[in-house]
Amino acid sequence: MIEKRANHYIHKKKEGLAPGSLVYASASEAQPTRITTHLYKRGSYRVEDGLADREEGETQYIEITGLQDLEQIVDVAKRFSISNLSLEDAFSTNQRLKLDEYDSYLSVTLRIPDQAETQITLFLGTGWLLSIAEAKSPIFDPLFAQLKNPTSKLQGGSVGMLLHVFIDTVVDQYLLKADELELATESLEEVVITHAEQTSASAIHHHKGKILRLRRMTAPLREILATLIRSQSELLDHNTIFLLRDVQDHALWLAEECEMLRETISSIMEVYLSSLDMKMNSIMKVLTIISTIFIPLTFLTGLYGMNFIHIPFSSLWWGFYAILAGCIIVVLIMALYFRKKQWW
Repeated sequence: MIEKRANHYIHKKKEGLAPGSLVYASASEAQPTRITTHLYKRGSYRVEDGLADREEGETQYIEITGLQDLEQIVDVAKRFSISNLSLEDAFSTNQRLKLDEYDSYLSVTLRIPDQAETQITLFLGTGWLLSIAEAKSPIFDPLFAQLKNPTSKLQGGSVGMLLHVFIDTVVDQYLLKADELELATESLEEVVITHAEQTSASAIHHHKGKILRLRRMTAPLREILATLIRSQSELLDHNTIFLLRDVQDHALWLAEECEMLRETISSIMEVYLSSLDMKMNSIMKVLTIISTIFIPLTFLTGLYGMNFIHIPFSSLWWGFYAILAGCIIVVLIMALYFRKKQWW
């Protein structure tokens, strides 16, 4: 409940503001801003703090993490003629995955499926790539290792290839998350079928929420990749388009996997509720049988508990034992009858 209320307050921060207003809208505190420039070309790679100019032949990647200093981020963005509408999406950390095409650059917003679901916005221009993220994520460490490696294709490739690696890295995280949810779903399904009492409806509902969050997070991915592949932008070369097709295949598999998991967890909930009904029916059956057995016994004990002077067997020393034996015989006969009818 707390998380849902926080999301409402995110939208509240932008209420009444004009389009393109640059405010930090998030449920968490902004982290300190850090700007790092990566400059590379075939056989060369260097990193500098802050915004550094590129030399001839170099590709420039500006990495911005933390959204505490909005003015500093805006100053850097204006150097690349990035509009306020694009920056507004970067500063609003509850954006859905999206792609925007402008005259001089492309903008891609992604979400990293970590614990905080970190948002990262990528801006692709001629010879440069700018990323604005809520926080630095370790999933991109292999990317920087490729940039440092003089034999890697990335170091000598176009800036579009760098965009592809970012998208591919995030999609790989989605695939890992989907695999984790699939294993957890299979385990949950086995528990519900064999020992339903070891789980609960709240646990199943919580797991369903994880699946729906991944599905909602990745749903626009197919549209984004399809638009990039069909794009006529000069910023994306033929090799980048070819690589994005492979990522699109992963996105299609991911969409099918999320849909399958959603249907599976719904079936698991139905099986769990059915098992509860069966357990309740079993309990009610036993209680009904016990109640039915005690009906004639209650009649006999009630009959001989009446305050009449002349009651059969009441004057005989073995009368009590005869009635007790009769009650036992009645119980045995009814139990055998229920067993024969398979009611018990």
